[in-house]
Amino acid sequence: MQSIYLIYSAAKSVYFYQHLQSLVKKVIFAHSHELSLPIPHNQYCFDAKDKSIMKKISSIIPALKIAAPGLLVFLSACNSQPGPGPEIHDTKYIALDANGEQLEAGQQGPCVLDQFIGLVWEVKTDTPGLHDWRNTYSWFSPDETVGEELDYRGKADGGECAGSACDTYAVVEAVNAAGYCGFNDWRMPTRDELGSISDPRKTSTPPTINMKYFPYTQAGEYWSGNDYQLHWNSAWLWNFGNGLDRVEWKYSPRYVRLVRGQAIQLKRIKD
Repeated sequence: MQSIYLIYSAAKSVYFYQHLQSLVKKVIFAHSHELSLPIPHNQYCFDAKDKSIMKKISSIIPALKIAAPGLLVFLSACNSQPGPGPEIHDTKYIALDANGEQLEAGQQGPCVLDQFIGLVWEVKTDTPGLHDWRNTYSWFSPDETVGEELDYRGKADGGECAGSACDTYAVVEAVNAAGYCGFNDWRMPTRDELGSISDPRKTSTPPTINMKYFPYTQAGEYWSGNDYQLHWNSAWLWNFGNGLDRVEWKYSPRYVRLVRGQAIQLKRIKD
């Protein structure tokens, strides 16, 4: 019984630490524009050797200096070269036409290339159908584990949509079958990839995204393809209302934006 209690206590400590760590990262990221900090490639790492940066952080967010100095060191230990500031959201996108060809700068199209990260994104429309910005989907992956008691797959067809069954697996299959923008390798984005198109300057005027290239974006929550390691029936999403990620039950209907390609400037953050 004592060993069970110790395991339970350790699990609680890990759970608490991970969520405290996540909170500190989010607070620093939310203040990045105010702090005039460069946004690193993975949007969470800073250089602790740069005393001016650490001084700015602790002066504007003094609670972090007191409550979690170890976490500040953790955030600095990513060995990541700083990336550009949030202003890159004004210049890094270029629209693609229905055949996947690049359009002239400033034009809109059904897909968008992030020239810095290297990913191609689906653009939503106001037309009822497969790409309708009002469509919602439950999180579902038939490849996840199914046990005697626990089903990690999520919920099939649990949203409200048109053009496919209303879950994350079905919409990916439908978009690939249609050859959207000339491509057949669309997938669910990771939460880090969703974060890469979230503009931290727009948290007070959501949605937190470049609306010129991503019109018809909800100031709401979009599923990622990452399930949550600490609970079998939940997954990560990104909120374009406040520019933060969180965990939600897989059966909950949420929005979806698909992506394709390989991120070249984005490091994976452990779930």
